[in-house]
Amino acid sequence: MQSLIQMHNRGNSKGGGIAAFGLNSSQCGVSQKILEEDYLIQVAYLDPSVRHQVEKESIISNLDVHTSYPLPTLKDYRATDGLDMKPPEVWRYFCRVKDTTLSQFILKNNLDALERQKAEDEFIYQNTYKLNNKFYTSLGEKRAFVLSHGRNMIILKIVGYAEQLIEYYQIENLEAHIWVGHQRYPTRGKVWHPGGAHPFMGMNEALIHNGDFANYYSIAEYLSQRNIYPLFLTDTEVAVLLFDLLNRVY
Repeated sequence: MQSLIQMHNRGNSKGGGIAAFGLNSSQCGVSQKILEEDYLIQVAYLDPSVRHQVEKESIISNLDVHTSYPLPTLKDYRATDGLDMKPPEVWRYFCRVKDTTLSQFILKNNLDALERQKAEDEFIYQNTYKLNNKFYTSLGEKRAFVLSHGRNMIILKIVGYAEQLIEYYQIENLEAHIWVGHQRYPTRGKVWHPGGAHPFMGMNEALIHNGDFANYYSIAEYLSQRNIYPLFLTDTEVAVLLFDLLNRVY
């Protein structure tokens, strides 16, 4: 948290985020086996009333959920000095794809040559995209979006500063082996939507970056030829989409 405070002037209160890798299983309320093998899906609900619909359509219908719970928060976000916008309600799900669902997915998409684990990764990735496309997208109605879906890692982000996030979600004592933090000063995309803050996720990766990509549109066009479309309209998003394509798909 001290490092984020020292980098406070790198942001303008329009986006802050953190990623943590190598978590403490007891702090997460699960066994070490579940922490290492399950997908740790975190969904941000800007509209909490949509949670049951999201769970029904995108979580429970496709995944075996071993544990789920909301992240604790301060009772009043205004108790966090300088935080102007209420952060989303975040629920955490430890899941695996249902065996029958995964088998049907492999058959339908001709993925027999893939290791089953990699096919499961692809299912999770596509499931996240569909959820975000329906319940968020930067140009549509913003009700919910996936913050992260990797193993033994989390991403959290808000419209605010990263250190405010740590205070609001009460994770000052969270233990992790690797931390990444970012203060956003937007150069592309709407400054007000929480999904635009960094880090952005790949599969089990998190990416942050400062600056502006001159080739944003050419990368987006390259991705569109492979049916991959950015939803949050930032440079960093297309960079991590390209990384995931080259690293995991190709």
